[in-house]
Amino acid sequence: MKRFALVLALTGTTVVVAQPASAQDQAPPPPTDVELVYEREVFSYPSFTRRNPFLALEGTAGGPRYEQLTLIGIMYSSDPASSVAVISTGTVTVAEDGTTSGVEGDAYYLRVGQAIGNTTIVEIRRDAVIVDVEVFDAVERNTMNFVSSREGGTP
Repeated sequence: MKRFALVLALTGTTVVVAQPASAQDQAPPPPTDVELVYEREVFSYPSFTRRNPFLALEGTAGGPRYEQLTLIGIMYSSDPASSVAVISTGTVTVAEDGTTSGVEGDAYYLRVGQAIGNTTIVEIRRDAVIVDVEVFDAVERNTMNFVSSREGGTP
């Protein structure tokens, strides 16, 4: 063993010999209280209605879109449930003598609450119809004006 220590001393290397540990040093540290925290991922969704991405863009309601519709007549009654809006995909032509031609497109007779395409009737007034237009699940309120020839307008 002395030869070994002497060789190590000549080379300049230091060797540390570990002493056997006592029984007290080998004991595990005392257990510590570990607080377990369960974190749950929280999801938040917008409060407005979102469009179902699996439905066709046209929606489930068939028919013409709002841009294709024209208000061609109003049958107004003091009872809002009895009023009727005449909405068409075409136009009515009025001659100079006051005679009218037939509707060149399809005509729809709608009451409050009824819908055609993406347009729902909200209110029928004497000279206008208030409608809700659904575009990509966003609802926009529009007014369809009716100007009669009696008021100096062009039909």
